[in-house]
Amino acid sequence: MKKKFSIHLDAVLVIVILFCGLISLTIFQQSQINDLTVENQKLQWKGVENSFNLDSQKNYIEKLERQINNADTEQIVHIQ
Repeated sequence: MKKKFSIHLDAVLVIVILFCGLISLTIFQQSQINDLTVENQKLQWKGVENSFNLDSQKNYIEKLERQINNADTEQIVHIQ
């Protein structure tokens, strides 16, 4: 006894539509991942740049504080 395999046209159509939808969703997700990866890299570089800027500003503030302290010390020495 042979079994006959048959598939209905509507089932094939549903499978094709699902497959196309899956491929479309995958392409969309990949584009989103690429965009987010680029944005993440930009933000990481911005964070590094901000860190360097903060360190530079901190060093400059410390330099100015030393200059102020030295100027105050010189004034005290001249007064005595």
